[in-house]
Amino acid sequence: MTTPSGTQGQRCGPPAGPTGAARPSRGVARALTGRSGLAVAVAACVVGAALALFANAATWTRAEAYDGATASATADGVLTGVVRVELTGGDVSAGVTALALLGLAAAVAVLATRGTARRLVGLLAAAAGAGLLVLALRVVVDPAAATLGADDVAALSPSGDARLAGGASLTGAPVAAALGGLVLAAAGALTVALGRRWPGMAGRYQTRAARPVDTWDALERGDDPTA
Repeated sequence: MTTPSGTQGQRCGPPAGPTGAARPSRGVARALTGRSGLAVAVAACVVGAALALFANAATWTRAEAYDGATASATADGVLTGVVRVELTGGDVSAGVTALALLGLAAAVAVLATRGTARRLVGLLAAAAGAGLLVLALRVVVDPAAATLGADDVAALSPSGDARLAGGASLTGAPVAAALGGLVLAAAGALTVALGRRWPGMAGRYQTRAARPVDTWDALERGDDPTA
């Protein structure tokens, strides 16, 4: 007597199709069209703007500056009149604070608006994030030029011939500001794309007005209806 081979007795299940892999992405997309998407956009606006603000207050570049018209070298080749400077984001890149505050205001406006107005807020947030990204990357690409353009460095050179000894060193603060701008721009883009589908906040905190019957019933029970 022969027994059936194992391969003949096995039952093959249906082949895995692309629908199984697409389900998680569809679920995320569906979630972003609801209140979850609104929360993500608001949180991203706050995080991106706050990151840019904190980074703006930190040191961005360090350098040794001097006046090229008055500085002289000693016998050992050491320049005189050299001053070490440490510049923050506000010193080397004006406008970061204003754009970050605009991002924080956008977080509130996204909650307070609906429809087309909310999409306009998203455009402003995206523009503010793009502006932060450009301002920060400008310093990252050429820290020496950004340092020479700072008012504190210009004040050290009465002749107007400000120079740097050995260039300028860069910290991680402008990179953090650029990351904050990227997050803020993404929040704005998300608001533009899906903001019209998100619910508004107008009806969430509305309280039901007390009916006259409810008020009289409360008075009869000895309760304060205004409490």
